[in-house]
Amino acid sequence: MSEYSETSQLRTRCTILESQIHALSTKNAKLQERIEQLENSSTNQSKEGFPTYKDGKFPHLDDHINYDTLVIDKDDGSFAI
Repeated sequence: MSEYSETSQLRTRCTILESQIHALSTKNAKLQERIEQLENSSTNQSKEGFPTYKDGKFPHLDDHINYDTLVIDKDDGSFAI
């Protein structure tokens, strides 16, 4: 009787693991598609003239600020925390 019980438990565990493998494979495929979409989006942006920084660092603000048109007014106190 115990052999049948052990065999049944092993079959159940195998079925559960196979189901989990299938679910994770599906998620992995969806994540891979999303990564490719994001990479393509990033590539398209760089082709449109936006700088890309592949080293993971933020661009320098000085590179993107046009100081000729920048206007900074005095603080009128309307923004408060």
